[in-house]
Amino acid sequence: MIEGWGMSEVQQKAGSTASKVEQSVKLRPTLYIGVGGTGMEVMMRVRRRILNASWGNDKVRLQSLSEFPLAQFIHFDLDQGAIIDSGRAQTEDLQYNLVKFTDDERLVESFDIEKYSRDDASLNRYPHIQNWLPLTPKKIRELGIDPAKGAGQIRAVSRLYFFDKYTRVRDKIRSKLNVLKAGLSRDDILKKLNLELDTSKFRIVVIGSVAGGTGSGSFLDMGWLAKWVASNEVEAADVELLVFLPTGYSGANKSRTEANAYAALMEIESCMVGHSKYVEKWDDFDRPQLASKPYDEVHLIDSGNLARQHTDRMEDVYSMVAETLFEDFRSADFANRKRSVAVNQRQHKIHMFSPPVPAGRFGDMKLNYSLAYSAFGQATLDTLGHARAAEYVYSLGSNMLKAFFGVASSNPNANRASEKQRDDFMSEFMSLATVVFNDLPAFSPATLKNPEIAELKTEFIDLNIVEVLLRSGQSGVEVDVTEETRQRVNQRIDEIKNVEREQWGTEVRKSMQGLLRDVIRNTDSMSDTAEDRVMRRRKALFENLKQELEAKLYQYLDNQERGGLEYVISLVEQIKDKIENTNSGICVKLKESSERYTRIKDALQSYEYEKQLKDLDETKGGFISSLLGGNKEEQARTILESLKTDIASILAFHLRAKAAYEAIELMKDISKWLGNSQGVDDNGRTIWNGILGDLQNGQDAVIEMMKRLDRDKEVIHQNIRTKHATVQIIETEEATQKNIDPRILHEWAAEAFKDFGGSREIFKQLVDPDGHPKLLLTILRMAEYRLEKIEQDADAHEDALYEALDKMSAVERQKIFSDWLQRAMPWIDARLSSDLDGISDRFKCFIGVNHSEQFSKKFKAELVGCIPSGLGLNAQALSIVETGEAGRAVCYVELSGIPLTMLRGIETWRTSYRKESERTPLHTHIDSTRFKHPYSPSPQELNELADDFKCYLKAVMLGVLKRCDIADLIPAGQYEFTVARGDVRRLGNERNFRLNGLPQSYRDNIYTQVKQKFEQIKSSPASLALLIGLTDFYEKQVYTLRLVPNEKGGEAERVGFACAITKELKKELLQDAADLNISDADIERAYNLTEYPEDMQQWASVVKNSDGDAYLDEIREKSKDHPRLKWVMNMSPSVLQQHDAILHGTTAQTAVVGSPMMGASAAPTPPPAFGAAPPPLQQQPKYQYHVAINGQTYGPYPHEQMLSMLQAKQIDPSAMVWREGLANWVAIAQCPELVVTPPPLSPMTPPPPSFG
Repeated sequence: MIEGWGMSEVQQKAGSTASKVEQSVKLRPTLYIGVGGTGMEVMMRVRRRILNASWGNDKVRLQSLSEFPLAQFIHFDLDQGAIIDSGRAQTEDLQYNLVKFTDDERLVESFDIEKYSRDDASLNRYPHIQNWLPLTPKKIRELGIDPAKGAGQIRAVSRLYFFDKYTRVRDKIRSKLNVLKAGLSRDDILKKLNLELDTSKFRIVVIGSVAGGTGSGSFLDMGWLAKWVASNEVEAADVELLVFLPTGYSGANKSRTEANAYAALMEIESCMVGHSKYVEKWDDFDRPQLASKPYDEVHLIDSGNLARQHTDRMEDVYSMVAETLFEDFRSADFANRKRSVAVNQRQHKIHMFSPPVPAGRFGDMKLNYSLAYSAFGQATLDTLGHARAAEYVYSLGSNMLKAFFGVASSNPNANRASEKQRDDFMSEFMSLATVVFNDLPAFSPATLKNPEIAELKTEFIDLNIVEVLLRSGQSGVEVDVTEETRQRVNQRIDEIKNVEREQWGTEVRKSMQGLLRDVIRNTDSMSDTAEDRVMRRRKALFENLKQELEAKLYQYLDNQERGGLEYVISLVEQIKDKIENTNSGICVKLKESSERYTRIKDALQSYEYEKQLKDLDETKGGFISSLLGGNKEEQARTILESLKTDIASILAFHLRAKAAYEAIELMKDISKWLGNSQGVDDNGRTIWNGILGDLQNGQDAVIEMMKRLDRDKEVIHQNIRTKHATVQIIETEEATQKNIDPRILHEWAAEAFKDFGGSREIFKQLVDPDGHPKLLLTILRMAEYRLEKIEQDADAHEDALYEALDKMSAVERQKIFSDWLQRAMPWIDARLSSDLDGISDRFKCFIGVNHSEQFSKKFKAELVGCIPSGLGLNAQALSIVETGEAGRAVCYVELSGIPLTMLRGIETWRTSYRKESERTPLHTHIDSTRFKHPYSPSPQELNELADDFKCYLKAVMLGVLKRCDIADLIPAGQYEFTVARGDVRRLGNERNFRLNGLPQSYRDNIYTQVKQKFEQIKSSPASLALLIGLTDFYEKQVYTLRLVPNEKGGEAERVGFACAITKELKKELLQDAADLNISDADIERAYNLTEYPEDMQQWASVVKNSDGDAYLDEIREKSKDHPRLKWVMNMSPSVLQQHDAILHGTTAQTAVVGSPMMGASAAPTPPPAFGAAPPPLQQQPKYQYHVAINGQTYGPYPHEQMLSMLQAKQIDPSAMVWREGLANWVAIAQCPELVVTPPPLSPMTPPPPSFG
């Protein structure tokens, strides 16, 4: 079919709007890039619409897409076996050769994946690929991927394919943009199509799906590459993405497609926020300057819409999208209004969406989700006038074929050649006219007494072909072979007269031998004979006849009065029968003629020639001479003249017999060339080869083409009655199709085929199935043109749409309008909540219709009442604009600035993502933690993530999680955890914990160790104060809240998740401090100790390279002064015991590693009052000390006694001691107030003290 009707694919024609002045459409040069099968499906439909549209006031139809240089296409796919255009077989697609992608437009092939996986070191040769590819060479080998069959739903394979073909993709984009630039100067075409250029910006539209392999894995790279190339080639271009969501592809491994989709949405969410560093280069040579985001616009498309309409036919959605794209080239008011609104709607996409969070816990925390996404829908309210016109076009086309080729006649004999027509044809064009042959030789009376000889004297019927064969020659000069032979005989006999009369008989015999050699072919001789010339004449005539007969037969095909395939076939069949008929055929007649000529020749030679020779011999003397008396010389000369006549006649009749024989051969050759029977088909019809076979094949081809048109018409007919997701049908009465005189149909077909060069050239298309689409398209184009002329010449009538709506009651119209508007709602299945600010402003709705002002006055109020409720679309968003197309109305609805988290299916997709990610890598980057979830967590999930993140913060601050120091680790920034002594394991990086929480296998252990460490900290007021200071540092220096512009030109604070949880942790620690009566002054001192790194180095150390841990869109940009590095507290006992002094500025001693707390101790004495100034160093506090020796504890001992025992060497300074204020047991030598200057050691170690 030209177009299978449905989803407005049938060619739309402007109705009879003679008073309407057509506006020029400002057209943006557009490059469409289809990635994967989905992109191909949509682009094929766009190409059809461009090709099938009537352009401008003159209704110009494009003969090829090259005539529309302002739209260019690239198809990028790995699957070479992709079904073209929703399974339409190429042989059933009339326009396939016109709409198919050329080699210049497509990059669909396999690639050598083995060069990346041949051995485990293969990727080392491609570092620009190795740094992102999540598949190891071993994994690629295990998967057994065959690139010729596509990416196998493995997105990383598709991205690898993109990198492999990078230079070719880049060059194709560059080439196509240059073609678009060249199109800017095609004023002739633009004027012809009535299009006006908008040269301010080019447009690049990338189309693909997130669900599969090729498109899902390459669309991000394609966007960035297109932007970069465009910036170099055309300066300014908007790059848009039309991306299909997975719901419509659930039949192709539902779990996998959903998982792929979720992974792709994670990636695009992160990339559309910016700062993703998803790609930096595609090879080792180019150094592209890439934009922060891959796309200016992202349009989401699904198989369900906001009004809960749904379709299982993705073809409907493909067609709706293609129709929407095509409208950008059409309908001036409609297209221009869409474009102007698109600019205004961008204001809704520049901010971030923050879903509500439990305020009781998270306060003013903001979760950030991109609002860069839009959705649209378009539905048609159709009276089926265009579809029925298309149906009629196919009927008209079939009838035009029937009339032109003279086939499928209802009366089999009506179009059959008569016997007279056959005989006239054979007589005029095959030299088979009958002639009376009466040029008979003179026989002597004695010879005629023989009855057999007397019979030869009567005239008979011969065929002209014999005479034709006896005429030969070169350079267009014909010579009668018999006359030529007669002259030779005359010459030779005349020469004999000059020799001695006695030798005449001998010379005649010798001459006869020579003349026979000149006439009759001798296989032993190489000399040219008269027979040879007749044979050559036969062969030449055969070649001439083939050309002339073929030309004449094709003329008959073109001749309406005497032509058509059925007529010509019947004519040729009768010619063959006339030639071959065993009773009365041409060959039989020629055989009779040949035999008659031979008998005449034989009679002349046997009777007349031999008798004359004998008489000539007897003129020498003897009895005959005495009887004759008179002059013997004269007598001999008379006999010689008679011999001259007889010899010439003998040779002439021999040649006539030969010519008749050669005519038989010629007729056999002609008959064979015309065709021989090859048997019969299932219907008992004779099957021929040769010309007749070609004609028969042509007849079959025409009948098949007519059947094909009938099938396509039936498809249109069925589609008219099929419910389509975005078409609302209004039933109207079908117009009666006019009966058109076959002679007129023949004239129309002849006009359509005039440029083909007649039936001879048309037949080349007929006998070649690949030529059928061109013939059919030509005839259908003419049928469309003639139908338009008929409609224009008809009396003006009311627009069918208005007529149908006016006949309805208000209730009926309400039902129609409600269904129509529901189908037009944006095709995404989403939950739009009040949390999305200004939802009504995000909607725009346009209705394009013929006579828009009239439509608005009549029906706008009713339409407003039919707007689907609960979505946010209101009357202010609806406007009605002019299209000039009668019989239909188009409703386009766009929703701008929506977050992915509102998609209904996204939670299910995330579940599939988690399941499938355990089997095969889903992402297109080895570091999946660089991508954020596009789905907002539930309050329960958010609380769990917050708890885990808070534990993570404590674990980092207290050293439970330590930075892994392995170079070039992917993902970067990983932390390790000591599960048990000597068992250290990597757990992931901060972003992984943000995405998924702490690993379940280690979660409880991490919580336990953090709690133990925290209890140590809480045992020392100074340590807790310092931890609060470090938490404050994290809040203000690591997770510094982001500033965003507000409407007044200032900046507003935006608290991200990490900052909010750090605030929460600080708040809890402050409460702990209050419970322990830690003074505000000490807290303030702790804050101050985080201001300078040199102060922090006394009690903490930097976590190297941790400034890249946080999500950049949540924090303020780092600087040299604020590198956003984390710090971890030094938990060694020697440092912990100095915290008090560090906090109060009494020491700057270097930290020393301590030991864990040992044994039990007595209850500590109450701590000194918080906030009090530390005592002078020379005034030691009144501590009570516990000492541990060999696992036993002793004491407590006062300070003075401890000093005495130390000076007396009763206690070794390496023994462990604990007092109030120490978080852990420490060596006595590490306790400042117990350090004494010992006297010289005695040679003997004193016995241990008696601890009593």
